[in-house]
Amino acid sequence: MSAEIDEQYVTAILVTHDGVTWLSEVVAALSSQKFQPDQIIAVDNGSIDGSQKLLRNAGIPIIQQDREAGFGSAIAAAVKSLPKLEVTEPGVESNEWLWILHDDCAPDRQALKRLLTAALERPQVGIAGPKILGWYDRKHILEAGISITENGTRWTGLEEREHDQGQHDEITNVLAVSTAGMLIKRSLFEELGGFDPSLELFRDDIDLGWRAHIAGYSVICVGEAVLYHAEAAASERRSVDVKDAVLHRPLLLDRRNAAFVLLANSSRWILPWVAIQLLFTALGRSVIYLLAKLPGYAADEIAAIGLLIFKPADLIKSRRFRKEGKYLSARVIKPFIPSRSIRYRLTLERITSSVFNAFKSGKNQEEKIVNRSYSDIGVIDESFDELEYVPVKRFSKIRSLVKHPMLFGILITLAISFLYSRNRIGSLSGGALPVAPDSAMELLKRYVDSWHLVGLGSSVAVPTWLPLIAIASAITLGNPQTFLSLFFYLVPTIAFIVFYRSATRFALAKYSAFTAGLLYAFSPVILAAINQGRIGTLAIALILPSLFTLMPKDLRVEKLSLRRVAGICLIAAVATAFSPLFGIGWILLHILVFIQQYVSDSINWRTIKWQEILQNLGKDQFKKRAALIFAPIAMNIPWAFSFVLHPLRGLLEPGLSVGSSGALSILMFNPGGATAPGLIFIAPFTFFLLISLITKDHRDSALFGIVTIAVAATLSTYYVSGNGSAAQRIWTGPLIIFAQTLALLSAFSLFEKLIPILRSTNIGYRHFLSAITAVVTAISFVVLPFWAATVGADSLVRSNQDQVIPAFITDLASISAKPKTLVIRKNSEQLQYFITRGGDLQIGDPDMASTTPVEVHKAITELVSGVGATSSQVLGYYGVQYVFMKNPADAALVRTVDGIGGFTRSSATKDGVVWKVNGAHSRLTLVDKSGQFFSLASNDKSSNAYAAKPGTILLAEKYDDAWKLLLDGRIVKLTQSQFGTPAFVIDKPGELSLVHDGTARRGWVSLQLIAVLTLIVLALPAGRRRKEVPLEELV
Repeated sequence: MSAEIDEQYVTAILVTHDGVTWLSEVVAALSSQKFQPDQIIAVDNGSIDGSQKLLRNAGIPIIQQDREAGFGSAIAAAVKSLPKLEVTEPGVESNEWLWILHDDCAPDRQALKRLLTAALERPQVGIAGPKILGWYDRKHILEAGISITENGTRWTGLEEREHDQGQHDEITNVLAVSTAGMLIKRSLFEELGGFDPSLELFRDDIDLGWRAHIAGYSVICVGEAVLYHAEAAASERRSVDVKDAVLHRPLLLDRRNAAFVLLANSSRWILPWVAIQLLFTALGRSVIYLLAKLPGYAADEIAAIGLLIFKPADLIKSRRFRKEGKYLSARVIKPFIPSRSIRYRLTLERITSSVFNAFKSGKNQEEKIVNRSYSDIGVIDESFDELEYVPVKRFSKIRSLVKHPMLFGILITLAISFLYSRNRIGSLSGGALPVAPDSAMELLKRYVDSWHLVGLGSSVAVPTWLPLIAIASAITLGNPQTFLSLFFYLVPTIAFIVFYRSATRFALAKYSAFTAGLLYAFSPVILAAINQGRIGTLAIALILPSLFTLMPKDLRVEKLSLRRVAGICLIAAVATAFSPLFGIGWILLHILVFIQQYVSDSINWRTIKWQEILQNLGKDQFKKRAALIFAPIAMNIPWAFSFVLHPLRGLLEPGLSVGSSGALSILMFNPGGATAPGLIFIAPFTFFLLISLITKDHRDSALFGIVTIAVAATLSTYYVSGNGSAAQRIWTGPLIIFAQTLALLSAFSLFEKLIPILRSTNIGYRHFLSAITAVVTAISFVVLPFWAATVGADSLVRSNQDQVIPAFITDLASISAKPKTLVIRKNSEQLQYFITRGGDLQIGDPDMASTTPVEVHKAITELVSGVGATSSQVLGYYGVQYVFMKNPADAALVRTVDGIGGFTRSSATKDGVVWKVNGAHSRLTLVDKSGQFFSLASNDKSSNAYAAKPGTILLAEKYDDAWKLLLDGRIVKLTQSQFGTPAFVIDKPGELSLVHDGTARRGWVSLQLIAVLTLIVLALPAGRRRKEVPLEELV
């Protein structure tokens, strides 16, 4: 083999362009090669640094080109200067090779020899390349052969910052190798026509390798041949001056050339699919770059596709050229194109690795390994070299878990939740939680719609938490039912994680954070919220600890960065979306802090003038405080504006109204209510607040917590109507969450400081208080999780519950009349009713329900009282065609309805009793001048029908100004009927078009989207341009 190598003639072609920084090492590496190239030719593309001088001093001949010349043209110029390739015998290939080098790559001294040896052992090989390591960190692998994905991404198949441990030292077949160190047969190079002139820089290597495969040759990567590459152009360490580099932007040229390679070499029948992938990938990447605050890179992604669309001539020419030199099908390269499953698996591995690294417990400073010198060993005796067997300590798995309290806590909460959630597997409903649809798109559609099919209809703004549920359900493939089931199962675990991490950031020891996290995860308020389906309180429980971590302890914001302020605003806005009560508290808190700090910072605030006040408000700290106050409102418009018109709605929890306990229970941090933990399960949070009053450092937090729980107890004594027809106590779960968070952080911080003091002092009142608190804490620590795993599983929220509405009424929703049904339930205390359009209430419906019209409420009241002579007429005008009383039905009430005119009993089944409302209207009705009624076809929210005669069009919906009726394209004036429903008077027959004008709604949603995107962009970390990455981070 040595003799065969000696017969080979290798020409090294070195291309330079302002590379003097690296060039001296490159020249030295060439001169130290074990197998010296027969000649070295340098091609300089208009360098303006000292590159040419350095090459001349090294005795290397130079071919000079323009500064705008491309890499491929430089190689072509060098090959052109060589003597004509001669073939001595037919069928015998030439022994000439081209070794292509960049001015920022240094080959190992064995590189050329190993490349030639591997290529000569495999006659079918036309191109060989080395394993490429980093220039600055020479233990990290950059490439071991390259490929390209279906969307144009450069693919190496390596892990992120993979360390070289010899794992890629074998010889492998690859699609292509980099032009840095590429060894190619001269005959193959000339047969392929060299590099494509349309690819002046970047991706020309992949294109050449692709064409070599099509021509019947193989491409290999020789792992034992090593080369170090600085990637100066790709990392923007030098300018890209080639002719096709628009605005000298490397990323733009790279993305354009990537798309060009795919479109020029792919089979014709898959070109449309390739083009679609390239387009959507460019759009996706541009969005990511915008979020990373790199608009230039975002523009590069879009412009790269635009260049190919508006300049297709080069692409057409290249495809024709490839067709002429094509020997094999393009399918030969399929094994080298990474499949989606491989790409997704690698992405998942990176995400998993990041998650596990985030959960690793940090080592204490004293546990870190410190390098020691030989002098630290001391005197070495004769036994130093003797082998000693030291017994290895073995620990049980439980003991190992205890050393990692966060992981241990996660396993505990998952195990308890497994038992706790045994009745909540599937589609959940019950308590405050209505049933969810099986499609996230349904929730998003309802959020954008201006008219909602709830009761008699509603144009109330949809709460912002509804699309958040839809977006979050992406993790369950867009199924909100599955997401909510998973959410309720994982709430204790997530609550433990977020509180544990927040506690450790508040400088609590890991075992203190572990104990506090479990107390928080299985606190009575969280267990009650799970059992009663209160997703608002559960969301606050998961969000609030993060806000505690992000906000300064003294609540001063002047030192906060803009990004931190935006992040806090974003999280606070999400919390406000799930709990208006939290939003009210958040705004009041910051207003009070703003006033307090303004007064304390002003020396003579009583005599200050208005001009000085306005000037002070322009300071940075007040701008940040204003952002914290107004950003949560801006992100929740127009829903947040509804609280101005209806302030009491801000005290309502999302979902149906469900009863809770009174002030005494709240003071014990237990909101009570059906299926909540009983008052016998005493939570230790009250003791925590009282004990925290002992020390000055924790007194402010304790007082704040006491005031919060007192406000919660006071609010719980009031009743409010909403999200249902029955008044219930105000639910104060979010305030309890806030108070117990303060209690846990204050108390455990105090305990860590107090325990050493108690050990060193005589027994006193502090010892007794601490002992009582410890006992209560231990009981709560054990009893509440045990209750959850046993009795607590029997909750209001259950899976696959029976539907309230009978099936035959549900089926009526599909007919053109679109009938409504009045569902009545009466107990000894109060009357409950709701109007359905054929199905049970869905998630979000109670929050979108508007006030029942006075006429309808009066008609229903008179109906159950037995004096409703006109009840059927009123209900009929609103399209209520059936009345349903669910079993167990009140016998006296059934007789009352039977005795009132206008209602005919339709059926009495095990589900309940149904009456038909006589003379009820369909959704859209024409009343002619003689008083006759004609039903018109209608959809759920719109209608296209023909009116055969003039008259009045009655719409069986709640009145709203946004209803529009067009008669032959002409707008008809909106009026009200005698019972308050929308009515339109038409003066002639014609085509009718009925719509609810959602222009205002779409405008508000657009403004909200702008506010959300602005905050997201401000909160995300700013990306760095490649040239901004410091040298120490480069590989």
